[in-house]
Amino acid sequence: MDIMIVSGVHLDHAWTGLGTQFGSALRGWSRHVLALVVEEANRRNAGVLLVAGDLFDRSFALPATVDYASQILGTFSGDVVIVPGRTDWIDGTSLYSTQEWAANTSICSSSDYQSCSAASTLWVSAWTAPGGSAPRVPVATGPRVLVRAGMADDDGVLAVPELVHDPREPGGSALLINSATPNEPARQVDLTGQPGSLVDVDVTDLLDTDALADAIDAVLMPGNPLLLRLHGTLAPGVLLPGFGDPEHSLPPGVVLDLDSLHFATASLDPADRSARGEFLHAMAYANTADLQRHQTTALGLAALAASAQGT
Repeated sequence: MDIMIVSGVHLDHAWTGLGTQFGSALRGWSRHVLALVVEEANRRNAGVLLVAGDLFDRSFALPATVDYASQILGTFSGDVVIVPGRTDWIDGTSLYSTQEWAANTSICSSSDYQSCSAASTLWVSAWTAPGGSAPRVPVATGPRVLVRAGMADDDGVLAVPELVHDPREPGGSALLINSATPNEPARQVDLTGQPGSLVDVDVTDLLDTDALADAIDAVLMPGNPLLLRLHGTLAPGVLLPGFGDPEHSLPPGVVLDLDSLHFATASLDPADRSARGEFLHAMAYANTADLQRHQTTALGLAALAASAQGT
């Protein structure tokens, strides 16, 4: 019997680091891809559909969303097993406990590894708190597969990809295993189509604000949420979008990732007592984060240059 395993549907997740439009697109995709999962599991005649954690985010999920999930999972032709994970952990107040679920759906509520009644070679462990250590793996004879959300293969537990995922992380697929041979490598089932894109731009050779703006304009995708990851070393005097230059602001739906960015500093001449020199000396010793120091310096240099030109 085939078992389809998915994780990280993330219904009603906030996606706070991706902005309003990107987050909204992913929340819409979560609802759509759950239906695709059931459709694909039915098409492949899987006997069990295992939801291995993070079906929803219990901090934000609405009862209506959980009702939707129950209805969709109820259309699966076999047994549905839900094993709560890090964001949908189960206790007495969880929507797993307070909402009604379809007749074909069972919910694991134990943090200890237990064999599933729907497939005896499938051993699962639920998150019953938002943190804590993983449970001990019990000794057992015969082949089996262990499933607990948020674990890696090297933990001896099957690592299941996030179905709906941050574009900086891998994901977008389900797994298929055979209950009779659970130790064989899982087969990957791609469920592509997640909205949004990730684009990397190296800023090292972009020596002024206009050059950076041109490089960004070249990769924009109208109508599609975009995560723009800048990397390399940003030259002194280059202003990032959203840092004081309205002409170079980003369109809605574009989010900047600056975590991989390094910041160059302007060379200092100890003998320079000009307004520019004094400003650079002051900024060099400013007690602030590198990003704020760099962009404040860039704004100041632009203002000094404009003043020198009489503009």
